[in-house]
Amino acid sequence: MKVFIDTNVLIYWVDDSTRADVVERLLAQQSVISVQVLNEFANVLRKKRAMPLPDIQTLCTTLTDTCEVLDVSLHTHQTALALMARYNLSVVDANIVATTALADCAILYSEDMQDGLNIMLPAPDKSHPLVIRNPFRV
Repeated sequence: MKVFIDTNVLIYWVDDSTRADVVERLLAQQSVISVQVLNEFANVLRKKRAMPLPDIQTLCTTLTDTCEVLDVSLHTHQTALALMARYNLSVVDANIVATTALADCAILYSEDMQDGLNIMLPAPDKSHPLVIRNPFRV
């Protein structure tokens, strides 16, 4: 089963915490991220964590070696706009959800979206519902 990992979850991977252990377990699954997630990840590490660029590059390379990495396409954008209207998502979250759903992932792990929300893509992309899960909720 493919799972998508949102940036807000992935950031904990660089911490020395139990949340980092959770992220390690998620990365050991058939994990998927997008170029959007890679960009956001690098940005947060550089701007908010003041991490040196070579360390960020190493972490991003590890992610691209470990995860399936998806581009954000025009179709993704158009799907995101439909999801924004239907589920009242921000454009950033809607693009994450659209990428996840179009990649046929069953679960989107995100800390800042509604835990347990079931998302269905608009026709003709419907296949099965996507469930948003907060991996840190016990």
